[in-house]
Amino acid sequence: MRITRAPAVLLATAALATACAPDDGSRAREWEPDDALQRAQRALDADDADTTQVAEASSYVASGIDRTLDTPGDKPYRFDIACDTDGVSAVTLTVTRGEVKRLLEVRCGDRQALRVNVPAGPAVAVKIPPIDKEPIPSGVIVWNLNSLEPHDVHGCPDDIQGCKQ
Repeated sequence: MRITRAPAVLLATAALATACAPDDGSRAREWEPDDALQRAQRALDADDADTTQVAEASSYVASGIDRTLDTPGDKPYRFDIACDTDGVSAVTLTVTRGEVKRLLEVRCGDRQALRVNVPAGPAVAVKIPPIDKEPIPSGVIVWNLNSLEPHDVHGCPDDIQGCKQ
């Protein structure tokens, strides 16, 4: 199932409306939310693997994300995530399946998304806590959950559990 880009466009529009600092004559910041959304989306798209998108979403960096993703069937999955912001260099992603929890750093502004391989199986929880600092940072997080063919899995096939080197 493919989810439309409408939520992302609404998110970017809302962020643009709030991108002016109060009391400064409404002068726009150099960082533009619509450009940030496009840069983050390009980071997600910077891949040549043949994938099938299962889910996608976007969020404000300040709001974080907290989602449970179903990963049924027999094909592996890959969770791709990128962020772009003017006030945060990285966010911490927690990926959990059952009792196993893995913390990963998502560097904001990277040209390539963080890619997390997940074998089919029980649901996977992904979480980035809301940013609680002043001033509240502007920025977006975008992600895709993709299924892919087993031969398209690069690196460790289970980045939650981990692989011995």
